[in-house]
Amino acid sequence: MNDEEKLKETFDFNSDENKKLLRKAKLFNLIRTVTISLLVFVLLAGIILIANAMILNRIADSELINEFLLDSVAWPNTYMTHNQVNDGFLVGEAEYITYRIVGNRPVYDGTHKIKYSIFPVVQGLYGTGRIQPIQIENKSTENGVEFSFYSKVGNKETTFYHPYIEYDAYPNDLTLLDETGEDKYIELALSFDRSYTPEEVQRMLPSEVKIAWYWVDTYSEKNLDAMKGRYVEVEHKEDGRTATKKVYQKPMVLRAYDVYGMDAITATGETVEEPWRNFIGAINMGRNKKSHYQFLFKNILYEVLRNGKEEITKDDIRIIGVVVTGDTASMKLLRNNNFIKAATLGIVTDKF
Repeated sequence: MNDEEKLKETFDFNSDENKKLLRKAKLFNLIRTVTISLLVFVLLAGIILIANAMILNRIADSELINEFLLDSVAWPNTYMTHNQVNDGFLVGEAEYITYRIVGNRPVYDGTHKIKYSIFPVVQGLYGTGRIQPIQIENKSTENGVEFSFYSKVGNKETTFYHPYIEYDAYPNDLTLLDETGEDKYIELALSFDRSYTPEEVQRMLPSEVKIAWYWVDTYSEKNLDAMKGRYVEVEHKEDGRTATKKVYQKPMVLRAYDVYGMDAITATGETVEEPWRNFIGAINMGRNKKSHYQFLFKNILYEVLRNGKEEITKDDIRIIGVVVTGDTASMKLLRNNNFIKAATLGIVTDKF
């Protein structure tokens, strides 16, 4: 007699009492299995959610630092504030506000979002898309249509004219100050006739005018050559045949997203005594930090400014323009200064 037969002989499987015992045993075993499975699921889900939050927060912090570093060398007179992180599962979004300081007033300049993901396959989502100005026709001239550029909240963007490029015409918005009213604060971009040291710029400008941002010459000879006006050959149809003709390509006027420089004031409007220190520090940090802006910091800023030397120094910082702010009366003091080659209005806001 085998063991199974012995078990059947000693244990009556068909009795009601034994059937109840078997059902209870099966039910207990099922409950135990389900409970263990739930505990394992909850534990694993908790670990996954905690890991998801930690990784996304680390990515968000890194992306916000990247944007802060960029704002330290770009975006004239623009400051970041009020960042907020909204994370989901495997993806997240960081949001922050920018403002510009005009006179002693902060002026809202837009809300920007950075989308990011744990998986590199969608890292193309990184970035804010801030380089999307609104372009509005200003006037028509014999040289073509002129446009003004505005941020996405309608603030006028400043424009810049490099001193070593010959332009067809130079704007002088200082002539418009009589139309703005005396109860205004004004943001004005000045392009100089040549490069100067920061100390020279401070001595050149009236003390009543507040320097908000210095435009640093970060352009190589190759860059400048590409920006100059020239005739280029373009193809066109003529009598059913493809022909070429020369078309004049105007010199490149630089927008707020084309220029790099250093903050002359802090995010609270206080004057920075040695702005080149923060500027050089941001470049060195940006070129060593892996990000989508690393090429800009390393190849466009660091390599051009150090000019073959081991490091960038204060002597490499040459100023070719500034963004200044103040009331209408102080801005009028800038008139009739030969070192100002072009002057373009940015934001004009009420004092009160």
